Amino acid sequence: MIQLSPSAPPSPISVVTGGGSSFTQTFAFTFSDTGGYRSFSVLDVLINSALDGRQACYIAFVPSGANSGAVDLVDDRGDAGGPYSGMVLPGSGTVSNSQCSVNGALSAVNGNGNTLTLTLTITFSAAFSGNKVIYLSAQDTSPANSGWQALGAWNVPGAPPSGPWVTGMTPAQSDNSLTQTYIFTFTDTNGWQDIGVANVLINSAIDGRHACYLAFLPGSGALDLVDDAGDAGGPYSGMVLPGSGTVSNSQCTVSGVGSSFSGSGNTLTVTLSIAFNAGFAGNRVFFLAARSNALNSGWQALGSVTVP
Repeated sequence: MIQLSPSAPPSPISVVTGGGSSFTQTFAFTFSDTGGYRSFSVLDVLINSALDGRQACYIAFVPSGANSGAVDLVDDRGDAGGPYSGMVLPGSGTVSNSQCSVNGALSAVNGNGNTLTLTLTITFSAAFSGNKVIYLSAQDTSPANSGWQALGAWNVPGAPPSGPWVTGMTPAQSDNSLTQTYIFTFTDTNGWQDIGVANVLINSAIDGRHACYLAFLPGSGALDLVDDAGDAGGPYSGMVLPGSGTVSNSQCTVSGVGSSFSGSGNTLTVTLSIAFNAGFAGNRVFFLAARSNALNSGWQALGSVTVP
């Protein structure tokens, strides 16, 4: 008897734009299925500070053709079973909850071959301010499910608090098959020298275990990489910037060559040359934090990387 190999599950591919800051933005969410775009049953988009449908911009799209389908926005309670605010694409309606609204006239869907791209124009509410992660998932009729994948980050504008804060990174979205130079920006209303520690944690969630988890101490220029166990208290692999050494764990290597830092006024800029290991493959989020002796920004999602 001939046994057929099971087809691969559906997969979220990308978010364009997957990094930036504004109240209104047009996003293109792309998904793939080896059974063709007609195999998709539900495509999900969840935008929040963590993987939680409550008080989120949580959208389910049910395709009905190459260029049509239903958009359902989950209410503030975040129950995936509803109730929803719904509309049809193509169309001119809107769907809204307390976190966001989706404009139907400026949204569209396009299915072609194995790929479906859902384009949504989303306006975020001022009360939803902060740094958010963009999670995608896909289910097809087999049924197979991709599970949630973190594929981007977005900042909804708001006034930063006093003290240390996280303000940006470049590039905000990348596909890292080689060493990449990242620029991280931190601020402190008491001056950049007030920042005692600036943290960068790269993982699929806020979890230091088996992560690329870095602590930078601007007072001494010391850069510490936490080991695979993820204990923020150490042990570390350490070096000083500027320098020519490296720090490594099983997830990443940071090279002193190409890395640096500078401070001016209220702004601290940290540039790091990072290479990810093949065993760290997948979609990863950059979570940044800054703290002084008295205040802490908390973890903020600033960007994403797909490690091949």
